[in-house]
Amino acid sequence: MAEAVEHAFESERHLFVEAGTGTGKTLAYLVPAVLSGRKVIISTATRALQEQIFAKDLPIVARALAAHGVTVHAAMMKGLSNYLCLRRLGEARASGDRGMGVALARVADWAQTTGTGDRAELTDLPEDADVWRDVASSSETRIGVNCEHFEACFVTRMRQEAEDAQIVVVNHHLLLADLALRTGKRGAHAAVLPPYDAVVFDEAHQVEDVATDFFGTRVSNARIVAFLRDAERGLVSVNALEALKSGPVRQTLEGAREAARALFGQLLVGAASGPGDARRMLVESDITSGVRAAHEGLDLRLEALEAIARSRGNEEVLQVVSRRAAELRDDLKSILAGRHVESDGEVSGVVRWIDVRSRSVSLGASPVDVGGTLRTRLFDRVPTVICTSATLATGTSCHFAKARLGAPPEAAELIVPSPFDFASRAALYLPDDLPEPADPGFDDAATERIAELVKMTGGGAFVLCTSARAMRSLSSRLRGRLTQPLMVQGERPKHLLLSRFRASGRAVLVATMSFWEGVDVPGWALRLVVLDKVPFAPPNDPVVAARCAALDREGGNGFTQYSVPSAAMTLKQGFGRLIRTQRDAGIVAILDKRIVRKGYGRALLAGLPPARRVRTLDELATFWEGIASDSFPARDPDESGAAESPVPWQ
Repeated sequence: MAEAVEHAFESERHLFVEAGTGTGKTLAYLVPAVLSGRKVIISTATRALQEQIFAKDLPIVARALAAHGVTVHAAMMKGLSNYLCLRRLGEARASGDRGMGVALARVADWAQTTGTGDRAELTDLPEDADVWRDVASSSETRIGVNCEHFEACFVTRMRQEAEDAQIVVVNHHLLLADLALRTGKRGAHAAVLPPYDAVVFDEAHQVEDVATDFFGTRVSNARIVAFLRDAERGLVSVNALEALKSGPVRQTLEGAREAARALFGQLLVGAASGPGDARRMLVESDITSGVRAAHEGLDLRLEALEAIARSRGNEEVLQVVSRRAAELRDDLKSILAGRHVESDGEVSGVVRWIDVRSRSVSLGASPVDVGGTLRTRLFDRVPTVICTSATLATGTSCHFAKARLGAPPEAAELIVPSPFDFASRAALYLPDDLPEPADPGFDDAATERIAELVKMTGGGAFVLCTSARAMRSLSSRLRGRLTQPLMVQGERPKHLLLSRFRASGRAVLVATMSFWEGVDVPGWALRLVVLDKVPFAPPNDPVVAARCAALDREGGNGFTQYSVPSAAMTLKQGFGRLIRTQRDAGIVAILDKRIVRKGYGRALLAGLPPARRVRTLDELATFWEGIASDSFPARDPDESGAAESPVPWQ
């Protein structure tokens, strides 16, 4: 893999690499990236992986290359929302909002001593603290070089460090936000990242979903409330207090708040009478006369605020207010006004949707295909783009991933299998005697089978579900059936659940899609992974439905060309939770009989590691008896977190 990456840098070509678990793919791209001498952006899926690369893997590379006279210059850039905005902090303090007094004072004190402005330093501030929302940096509120705090700005410092580095570690959200900003209405001056020569996408299978968010449009009631709060503070901060107290300005702000409440209230009424899914297509019947009237009222007040901000002077804060008001108006109009929404929610390659959650509402428009945008903004502009993941290929090719991301067909490919001995260390249990997932009796039968599997392994199990409904159903049924500790996603923060799971060594954790990837539990603590169903994306999700429909219109088949390859990659991620080191062993069980009964099952199974295929519990028990005594002769305190009793099967 390192040789292929080196060649891609030297020849200025794009490269797609699937590197199985245990290949050391991070080192395989970091070494040639450093030796290339080029400015390289390393983009990852999560902050945790960012920090691992920066704090663990890069130092390994630096020590190895130092012996050959090579120095590594690297920097890490987190998303803007991780950094304190000094301007917004000042505006929040000037606003006199007593509801944030203690928390705001804590942030203000910290601001005097921090060298980075990184929110991670505020360990005593709750993760969901409202105050951080009001003082954090963002692409929407950032002014740039004309801000009075520009030189002292923590984002400016972060960017300067990145400009001086050869290797810059970011995440997908930051990189795609940068692409959207530098090629959007605000131009290249709004870019966050310094210029670069090459990009390496680690966990590249997630890029399409992140790009769909950044190249689309979303307006929520929270976004409007945040804007109106910032607009009011902006007027205060530039000594426009008298104007704010005046009748017209105050009436405009209050009128905008009331119009926003009316708009989203009307949308909630319409959503309550429509399909019950959290996110669904936005159709013409959703745009009632009440919605249109409320939108017109809100638009008029946003237009007035835009004009007020322009008329009060040239201060950058007011320019931000004016720009944000204009962007909100444009975004709402593109979704709601001036055109009919087609019955399939799609207009000119964009699918429109409504998302209702806990009495909050979001409206959005997402691109059906981000490939064209990524092709012009990334692959045609950057000489070398490396895309790698443990799950990037479908079958024996990366064709699907290249097409979805807009890479040229001639981009090079490499598939590097995992060095782990799956054939002897892992079993893939594929029962075909359970009801199909749509059958009303599936959950009861699946619960019974999960209980049998947990009894066989003595716990140490992930039960990974494809929906929150399935997670709730299976966990409630399992609660009275198991002697092992039962944990459920959402009951505790994710990191705390994982810590307790590792320490227990016999727990059963029931979770949804956020545990299908990016979770690393090596050793004895995790020896059984149960997948309730084939992880097809919800067919009624607006973006999924629009993408399948587009393929159908072109004479293809959306299910086989989009849904099946997408499910294959997700299935591979779920399987990948089991074997993390050479010493690991265990069982993966897929309780969905369609994988062995339906024609598409062959394509799904072809992409999985070569574990031993098992169809009956008796055959599985024989495998487990043989592997358990060899792999886990006694509990390993270094892996499980504590030394207690011997393993349950002894």
